[in-house]
Amino acid sequence: MADGDTPLLEQIEMPWGFRLRPADMQEKASDLMIEWGLTLLGIALLLSAFAQWLLPGSLYAGDTMMVKLVLTCVLGMLGGLALSVSPRGFRPEVQVDRTRQEIRFVSRNPRGRGQILATVDLDQIIGVGITRSLTTGDCHCLIYLIDGQKPLRIATGTEPEIRRIRQKMDDYVTPPHERLAAKMAAKMAAQ
Repeated sequence: MADGDTPLLEQIEMPWGFRLRPADMQEKASDLMIEWGLTLLGIALLLSAFAQWLLPGSLYAGDTMMVKLVLTCVLGMLGGLALSVSPRGFRPEVQVDRTRQEIRFVSRNPRGRGQILATVDLDQIIGVGITRSLTTGDCHCLIYLIDGQKPLRIATGTEPEIRRIRQKMDDYVTPPHERLAAKMAAKMAAQ
């Protein structure tokens, strides 16, 4: 169980908003090894997909040709998949961007490059909430969307950290009563 003194979440202020990520984001040799391993596996699979065509020409008859073609497709797709996953990284980060009016869910690799996994427009958010995990005692900051989908978790940390995040998010999200007032004003102006 996390105590209130150990930070679980790191909040980084940016000119466009802020970034949230776990506090224990130190360099891990295993992340780099996994990335390089996936890259080498992808290259090996792609090479083997096309190297089989270098076998002697007598093996290009009937069923063998079909097997080679299927094997080339399968190995090529697996190699391409391994190469596309390898630079993605395994370090989660959430970016709340007031300038672009969006929240980005990002995965960073050991070299610091990020790949956007998903985005949510700020105008699609109707509320921000806090829940507590029953098993670990950690708190979670959730955003609730207009379309009624299940809430998205943007951060996990200690209760004081999550309360600060929620308070900050309240400045970014337009409350439902203000949305309704704006909608009614626009409707009255159109008449």
